[in-house]
Amino acid sequence: MSGHSQFSINSFSRTFLSCLPECTHPRQNDPVFRQKLFRSRVPKIDNSMRQNITLEALNLESPAIQLVFLEGTETVPVKLVPAIQGAFKLSNQWLREDLAHLSDWWDGDLANEKKSFLRKAAVVQEVGPELIAKGGFWRLSFSHAETVILEDVDADGRQRAAALRLLKFVNVTKWTPEYGKILTSYHLKTILLWCCEIYPQKQQWETLLSSLEALLRLLCHTLANRNLPHYFLRPVNLFSRRYKSSSSTYGPLALEVLCREVEAMLGDPVGYLLPDPERQDHCATGEFEEKMAALREFKESHREDLKELKRMQEGHMYEEVEIAEA
Repeated sequence: MSGHSQFSINSFSRTFLSCLPECTHPRQNDPVFRQKLFRSRVPKIDNSMRQNITLEALNLESPAIQLVFLEGTETVPVKLVPAIQGAFKLSNQWLREDLAHLSDWWDGDLANEKKSFLRKAAVVQEVGPELIAKGGFWRLSFSHAETVILEDVDADGRQRAAALRLLKFVNVTKWTPEYGKILTSYHLKTILLWCCEIYPQKQQWETLLSSLEALLRLLCHTLANRNLPHYFLRPVNLFSRRYKSSSSTYGPLALEVLCREVEAMLGDPVGYLLPDPERQDHCATGEFEEKMAALREFKESHREDLKELKRMQEGHMYEEVEIAEA
């Protein structure tokens, strides 16, 4: 469920049930049956409230639906996706594998990997993966486990969640409008999950700037190597998008141009976030200026390919890895 609503859970349940069509069960006229089922489970609501609710299909190929509540002048969307929790458990073989051994893709400090892996394994054993309906099939999702791991991520007073919000903001307002939605919020959440494992020390997350730099360093590394391992299924590469084109250049191009953006931002996060007019007065480092110049040159030399990349992004002309991004 996404979005924020001022409705209580009970109010939401009554509202949702009232939107469903009337039941045509053969025993609906049986007084005993009605007493046991309908009166307790399908309460009546005022028609004026019902008028402020609409039910929308998100995608004709998906079973997901969205309730839209009109609360004054504000609309509150609530996404509902069929899911099965606890349908199966991962085998003991998965638990025996050291998923936190990252040396094949990360060259940083791995001293805390065993402790982090044991916590990850314990969470998955406790809540398990879910099956999410997507594209006409059931897909694996670890959203519940991810929520458990991140629910107290800043209990020590650090800035991990704030840094993730800032990075998401940059992606939505700067990178997506220019190149299309190459990076999703799920990619960035996965970056945070791995970062918490790679940088377990509190000192790394003391400030918003140091926290943001930690996320940027790992994001840059994954983009450069064209590999972002799934946090729970490390052989799965979340950057395995395949574009529906006769040319094989667009996948690598998408990751390379974003890698150059991240490199420039890492050179001077403050200068990178400034609007162009204000950047002129900013005392930037030589490294930042060099990275920005290289980025501009790269975009100019690939102008037409980047236009085509954005067109394919906006037209969803690609296939992705088969893991539900819930």
